[in-house]
Amino acid sequence: MRSLHIFLFITLVFLFSCENSNPLFELKNNQEIGITFSNNLEFDQNFNVYLYRNFYNGGGVSLGDVNNDGLIDLYLTSNQNQNKLFLNLGNFKFKDITESAGVGGEKAWSTGVTMVDINADGFLDIYVCNSGDIKGDNKQNELFINNGDLSFTESAEQYNLDDRGYSTHASFFDYDKDGDLDAYMLNNSYQSIASFKLTRNERPNRDLLGGDKLMENRDGKFFDVSKKANIYGSIIGFGLGVTVGDVNNDGWEDIFVCNDFFERDYLYINQKDGTFSEELTSQMKSISGASMGADLADIDNNGTNDIFVTEMLPSDYKRLKTVTTFEDWNKYQYVLKNGYHHQFTRNVLHLNNNNDTFSEIGRFSGVAASDWSWGALFFDMDNDGLKDLFIANGIFRDLTNQDYLQYISNKEVVKSIVENNQVDYKRLIEIIPSEPVPNHSYKNLGKTKFENYTNSGLNLSSFSNGAAYGDIDNDGDLDLVVSNVNMPAFVFENKLNKEENNFIKFELEGLEKNKNAIGTKIYVKTSDETYIQEVQPVRGFQSSVDVRPNFGVGLSKEVDIEVIWPYGSKTILKKVKVNQTIRLKESESNSTENIPREKKNQPLLFEKTEMRSSYLHKENSFVDFDKERLTYHMCSTEGPKLTKGDINGDGLSDFIISASKGYNPQIFLANDDNFIKEEFDISFFEKYKDSENSEVLLFDVDNDSDLDLYLASGGVEVAGYSQQLFDRLFINDGKGNFSDSNQKLPDSENNISTGAVASDDINGDGYMDLFVGERIKIGQYGLPGSGFILINDGKGKFTNETNLRAQDLVNIGMITDASFIDIDNDNDKDLIIVGEYMGVRLFENKKGVFNPVSSSLKNEKGWWNTIHAEDINNDGMMDLIVGNHGLNSRFKASNENPIRLFFNDFDRNGFGEGIISFKAEDGKYYPYALRHDLIDQIKSLKKKFPDYESFKDADISKIFTEKEMEGVLIFDANNLETSIYLNKGDFEFEKISLPQEVQFSPVYAINTSDFDNDGDKDIVMGGNLFNVKPEVGIYDASYGIYLENINGKSFNFHPSGKGFFLKGEIRDILMINDNKMLVTRNRDSLTIYNFSPK
Repeated sequence: MRSLHIFLFITLVFLFSCENSNPLFELKNNQEIGITFSNNLEFDQNFNVYLYRNFYNGGGVSLGDVNNDGLIDLYLTSNQNQNKLFLNLGNFKFKDITESAGVGGEKAWSTGVTMVDINADGFLDIYVCNSGDIKGDNKQNELFINNGDLSFTESAEQYNLDDRGYSTHASFFDYDKDGDLDAYMLNNSYQSIASFKLTRNERPNRDLLGGDKLMENRDGKFFDVSKKANIYGSIIGFGLGVTVGDVNNDGWEDIFVCNDFFERDYLYINQKDGTFSEELTSQMKSISGASMGADLADIDNNGTNDIFVTEMLPSDYKRLKTVTTFEDWNKYQYVLKNGYHHQFTRNVLHLNNNNDTFSEIGRFSGVAASDWSWGALFFDMDNDGLKDLFIANGIFRDLTNQDYLQYISNKEVVKSIVENNQVDYKRLIEIIPSEPVPNHSYKNLGKTKFENYTNSGLNLSSFSNGAAYGDIDNDGDLDLVVSNVNMPAFVFENKLNKEENNFIKFELEGLEKNKNAIGTKIYVKTSDETYIQEVQPVRGFQSSVDVRPNFGVGLSKEVDIEVIWPYGSKTILKKVKVNQTIRLKESESNSTENIPREKKNQPLLFEKTEMRSSYLHKENSFVDFDKERLTYHMCSTEGPKLTKGDINGDGLSDFIISASKGYNPQIFLANDDNFIKEEFDISFFEKYKDSENSEVLLFDVDNDSDLDLYLASGGVEVAGYSQQLFDRLFINDGKGNFSDSNQKLPDSENNISTGAVASDDINGDGYMDLFVGERIKIGQYGLPGSGFILINDGKGKFTNETNLRAQDLVNIGMITDASFIDIDNDNDKDLIIVGEYMGVRLFENKKGVFNPVSSSLKNEKGWWNTIHAEDINNDGMMDLIVGNHGLNSRFKASNENPIRLFFNDFDRNGFGEGIISFKAEDGKYYPYALRHDLIDQIKSLKKKFPDYESFKDADISKIFTEKEMEGVLIFDANNLETSIYLNKGDFEFEKISLPQEVQFSPVYAINTSDFDNDGDKDIVMGGNLFNVKPEVGIYDASYGIYLENINGKSFNFHPSGKGFFLKGEIRDILMINDNKMLVTRNRDSLTIYNFSPK
C-alpha cells in the first residue's frame, strides 16, 4: 500500500511539472523537504465506513510557530496512526520532532487541530480533537501544553477540555470580551442517520454525551455554558465545520456552524451579554445541504465578512451523472415542513448585505460545484488584494456512486454479502469505486466573481480534506499545506514573482490572556481600496492557519493601517512602506482616530406603510412537477399581478389583485391616502374560482367612461381542455359593480393558459382592443403557444383577428409578457412580446396590421419574465427594460453555448417531452436531467442505458436515434441577463449593462419613476422564485432592487435599496400615484411604499 501511495505522489509531481510550466504554486517533494506524512486508512470487519460514517472524512492541518523562532511549523492529524509535528528549519526544510515533543497523540481517531496559546505564556499549544472510537472509551480530546523547550505535556483533563463526544474541531476566541480565550467545541452526532425521525425535531434537546459546546474560560479552566448562551447541542448536530468572525460589524465575534446530513447550519449572533441568538433562518434564505467546511472573509473588499460553505455537487459532468442524486420535491417539502430550512446540494456563498441578511450567490460567482468538498479557504494567492479561494476535494470511496448503490440493493447481491446475519464488510466496501478528484482553486476577479485558477498549480486529483495556509518561508506570500487520505500530504510553495505585487505582514501581541490578539481586525487602505482581515486562525475543515495576517496590496507602494484590537483600542499608522512585517502590541495602542470609510447610513427614498385592510396572498398546493417531470421551475406561482384605475368613479386610483386557483381576486378602493378592501358584492368571481388568475387588466371596453375588468386564466393546474382556461371580461356599471359579459376569450375555440394581456386601440377606431399571449401548452412544456389580436366592436365584444392582422403570432413561443409601445414615434402603438426561449419580438403597427421587425433583439433569446417601457435616457424614444432569469443559476447561456430545448414525442406515446440541454466544450448537447429522471419520463431509455456508467457521456444524439429525433422542435436561449435596451431609432437598440446585483435572481416585476427628483427615471425591480426543483435550488438572493439613473446609460445599485428592501417573491410593482408604490409577493402580504426624497 505504501509503495502505491509513493507512486501516486511521484506521478502527480510529474504531471504537475509537465502540465504547468510556470504555475503559481510548486508542489514540493516531501522526501526532500522532510515531511513524511500520509493519512493512511485500513478498514476491517469491526471498524469501517458502514460502522463509522465519517471513516473517510480525513484529517486536519495546523500551522504555527511553536518555538518562537519566526518560522511557522506544521502539525498534521492522522486518523489511525500517529499525529505528526514538523519543525520548520528554514529554506523549506522540516524535521519530524513528534516523538521528542510528545505530541503524537494517544487517543483514537484524531480529526481537527488548532494551535492556540491557551495559557498565555507566549508559546503556542496544540489542541487535537478525537473521534471514531465506536466503543466509546478512548476518544477524549487532547491538549498539548507547550513547555517552551520543544516538548509538550498533555493536559486536556486539567483544563476540562477532554471532551468525549465525536469531536470534529474547536475554535478558541473571546466571545464574552473578558480578556481570555473561550472555546467552541464542534461535535458530530454518534447516532445512526437511519434512526432519526424528522418529524421529531431534536434541535432544542441537549445531548449530554456529545453535542456542540460553548466552553467559558474561568481562570484557566473551561466550563460548559452552552445552555445559558443559547447554543444548540443536540443529537442531530452533525458538526463538520465551525468558523468564527464578526458577521455584523459590531465588534463581537459570531459563530457559523456547518452541519452534515438533514440538520441545517447555525448562525449564532453574539448578543454582547454572554449569550447568542441563532438567526440563520432569518438571515439566510437557503443553505447547503450536507455542509462540510466553511470560511468567513470579506471577498469583495466592502468591509463585511461573507461566508462560503462546501458541499458535494460535482463540477465534472460525468461524475455528476454517476455519483449524484437530488431530493425530490416531496422530500424537500417534508424536510422544510419539519424545520430544517431550504437546503440544497451545492456549495453556497453567502454575500453579506450588511443589514442582517445575506444573498446566496454561489452560482453567480462560479463556485457552486467542486465535487465532494471539505476544506475551503479564502486567501490572497497572488497578492493582488483580492482573496482567492481554495477547496480541498475527494472521498476515497465514492459512497454515492449510483451503480454501486443499485448493485448492493439487488436481493441476490445482498444474499451473497450477508450470511448468518453477518455482513461481509470487506466485500461490501472493496467494490466501492475509488476515484481521485481535482482540488479546486478560484481566482477572485473582483465584484464577487471567480474563475478557475488554471495556472495555480493546486488543482491536483487527490483525496484531500484539511488544509491550511501560511507564509512558511517568510517571503511575503502564502504557502499551502493539504492533508490527503491514503496519499502523501501536499506541501505547496508559493512562487509568486515578487515584482508583480506587494504585501504587508503583521505580527501582533495581544494583552495578557490573549497573546495572539485573536479577534483583532486590521484595515489596510491603499489609494483606491480598503482591505480587511480578522485574526481567526481556525478556518476551513479541521484546520487552523498562520496567525500572522498577510495582506496583498497589489502595486501599492505605501498604505495606511488601522488595527482595531479585540477590546476596542486602536493603532493607527499612516504612509507605511510595503513589503515588510509590522510588529505591534495591543498594550501600546491608544488611538481613537478612524480611517474614513464609506458611510453605511444613506438617506432613504422609500418608506414602508401599513395598509388598513389586511391582505395575504395564498397559493394552492399544486405541484407542476407531477405533470411536467423534466421541468425545473414551476409556472403556477407567477402571481399575483396588479392593475389600477378609478373603479367606483370617485376620481381616485383603486387597484385589483389577481388570485391563485381556489381564491378570488381582491378589490381595494382608495380611502384617505390608503386603501380598504371593497365592501360590495364580488360573488361574480365565485364561478371562476377554480381558475388561476394569471393577469388582470382594467380598461374601458364599451366607451362608457368607466373601467371594465379583464381577468385572464393561466397556470397549469387544470387540464389543457378545461373550460376554466377561458379568459373572462366583466363590465363595470360605473359604480364599481361588475357583471359577467359571458364571453369566452380569446375566443370559443382557444381556451389557453394566458401569460400576457395588453390593451390599446390597434385599428384607430377609438375602441380599446387586446393582445392575449399564451404562456404554456399544459402538459407539453416547450411547445410554443400563440398570440391573439382581439378587435373590439365598440360595445365590448371581441373578435379574434389574428390571422388577418398578425399571422406571425401563431406558435410564436411561450409568452410571458407583452406591451403596446410606440417604438418608432409614428403615433401608433407597436407590439413587443417576450417569453421563454424567445427573442424580444417587435411587431410594427401598420394601420392595424402587425408585421415582424428584423431587429437584433429577435436574437436576444432568453427566459424573459417581464417587460417595461420607459424613456430612460430622455431622448424622446421609448427604451425597453426586460426582466430575465438572471445569472445566479445553475443554467448558463451564451451565443456560443446556448441552452437548447428539444421538444418531441420521443417515445411516440402521444405526449411530447421537452428536454433541456446545454452545449459542452465538445460542441455536443447534453441533458441537464439525470438518468433516472429521464427514464421516469421515457421508460424505453432504461433498456438503452442499463446503468449510470453507460449514461454518463451520452449526448442527445446518443440518447435518441435519428428516427426518434424526426419532427423534433428546437428552441435556444442565449441570454439570461436582465437587460436594458436603448432605442436608437429604426427599430434598433443598444444593450446597456446593469449592475451585477440585478442578475442575482430572476426579475418578475419592473417599474420606473423619478424617485430622487433629478429629472430622469430611476428603476425598481423585484423577483425571486422559490417553487423550483431541489436539484437547481431556489432563487432567493434579491430583496428588491433600486437603480439610480446616472446619465441614461449607467445606474447605481444601492445595497440598502434606499429603503426599498423586501424579502420574498416579488411579482408586481405598481405606481398607484405620484408618490405611492404597491408591491405584491407570492404567498405574502401586499406592501405599500411612499416615496419622496428627503
